[in-house]
Order: sequence, then C-alpha cells, then structure tokens
Amino acid sequence: MIRLATLACLVFAFAAPAAAQQTVDVGKTGWAVKRPVVAAACPFGCPWGELAEFVHDAMKPLGYDVILCRNCNRDRGPRLVATAGTPPPLDALDARTGTTQRFDAPVDFGITASGILAGAYNSEHKNLRLVAKIEDPLFLLVAVKASSGIQDLAEIKAKKLPVKILAGGGADQVLRHYGMTRADIASWGGAVNASMGAREAAEFDVIIDDHGTPFMNPEGSHWTILSQRHDLKFLDIPEPLLQAFAATGGYRIVSTKWGLVKGVDRNIRTVARSGEAIFAREDTPEQAAYDVAKAIDQARGELIYLIRRYSLDPRTVAENQGVPLHPGAARYYREMGYIK
Repeated sequence: MIRLATLACLVFAFAAPAAAQQTVDVGKTGWAVKRPVVAAACPFGCPWGELAEFVHDAMKPLGYDVILCRNCNRDRGPRLVATAGTPPPLDALDARTGTTQRFDAPVDFGITASGILAGAYNSEHKNLRLVAKIEDPLFLLVAVKASSGIQDLAEIKAKKLPVKILAGGGADQVLRHYGMTRADIASWGGAVNASMGAREAAEFDVIIDDHGTPFMNPEGSHWTILSQRHDLKFLDIPEPLLQAFAATGGYRIVSTKWGLVKGVDRNIRTVARSGEAIFAREDTPEQAAYDVAKAIDQARGELIYLIRRYSLDPRTVAENQGVPLHPGAARYYREMGYIK
C-alpha cells in the first residue's frame, strides 16, 4: 500500500474559514431507482471529481442519473462507500476547492486512488470491491533550486543544511534512504512542508513528491507552477532507492521523458504509480456493477480529453493491488475477453 500525497491536502484546512453549510435535497437515490450517489471530489479539476463527471456522462445512455458527492473525497470515500454513510459536513477545504453543497443520502460507489482503495480494503473495509481501474501515471521527482548549489541530497545530512523541503508522496522514504527524518531537518534549522498547494511564493530549496505531472489539477499543479517560476535542477534517484520503491508493489520503475515539466532536460530513471479506482460495495447489485463497467469501457475514448493522462487498459482494468473484483464487473470483462 502507498501512503499517497492525496492525503496531504488535509493541510489546506487550516488556511481558510469554515464553509457555510448548504444541504440540498436530491430526492430518492440508490441503484434501485438508477440514481446512485458516487463519492467524487471538487468541481475544479480534482481527479476524482472530473472522473466522476466522466462516469456520470458515461452512464446516461444506460438510463442512470449519477449523483456526485463533491465532499466525499480525501480519505473519506472508501469509508463512506463501505458503510453506506452520508456525506460529512462541509469544511474549510471544501470551501477552498469550490464545494458549496452537500446532501443527506447514502453513498453507493466511489472513485479514489488505487493505493487508498487498497489501504482501506486491507485495513478494515473488506466489503469493498473494484469495478474498474483507470490508468493515471504520476512520477516521483526530486528537484532542488539551482541556486541552492545542492548536487546530491546526501549533502543535506553531511553539512546539516537548513533546507526548506516541499514534501509529498514518497518523500519520507527518500529522506530515510539518505539517513534523514523530518525531525532532523527541523533540528538543523530547516522545515518540511506539504508540496500540494504550493504556489509561486512558496519558500523552498528542495521538492520531493510523487505527483509529477505537467497538468494543473490541484494535486499536482505545484510542479507546473514552481518549475515555471524557478530554475529547478532535477536529481537522479539512486538505484537501490528505486528498487525499494518498486518492492512496495505500488510503484514501477520507469523513465520520465524530456520536457515532462520545465527543467526536466533528459530522461530520468525514476518510479511512477498509476491508478484511480472506481469501486463499490460487495452488496452492490450485480447488474449495477456490470452497467458501470460497461459504461466506462464504452466511453473510454472520452478519457483522453480530460485534464490528466487517463486511459482504460483492458489488461489492467480489473486489477487493483489485490482488491477483489465485483462479480458484475467480472461478468462484463469476461464477455469482452479482458479476463478469463
């Protein structure tokens, strides 16, 4: 299981006032009336939000009116789906990301990161089932400001440099490889802050984050913004560290290509993770899960027009780090020849 940087968005909450509560009556919901509620995310480019919009549109031809829960995001989605819970109260992060409404209706299925779904299933929610995995590649990148003079992260410990680090997914494992912790950085007069949400004025010397992408979704836009604003030097990642990441099962060793973001001036051997999971409960009607799988597959050509590099691969759509496939989805994929 990967501890995803997606969870780091929780740090936004302290920076904005509490959201005004506006609860909307959405009427009767559920699979029986073809109005299921999906755990989605914000309306302004959040990956689970735009994928929920894709699912909504894809299921229309099958007679479904999917209701999007915009504040069933972060680490909430799997728990809400597993327990048929209702959306939580709005909070400051919801206000910050443009979510202004909630409603009282049980959540039927959801969209989350592959690693978050696997973590929820392996920890306490054994009734969760995969319906489809959507590919969404993200790279681990390590960069320093060129003006810092740092050529290797080992210099930070050796010289006890008081660096400011913007940290996202994978950062703690990188620091451990170099024999450092966040507490060590602080003891040398530095600081470790969340990379997600960092903007032009962010103070930093180093960025370590596995949301490497050129796109402007809230989760990864810091790479685009900061690489344009600053002269960044991207560092190579030691082979033993790459192998350690790959051994977790959630990453694979790949190479970035020139120009992924400004400053990536060569192919860099690194690791990447890929996967957003569309999932449901074990008790979801078989025909409903079949319909979701079918709708997504039939509309998969539309994925390339969303913000990130989304795609549906028939070879991987039915696999998500050991989370069982729903029988309804399995029936559809067998009919299509995607699985045996």
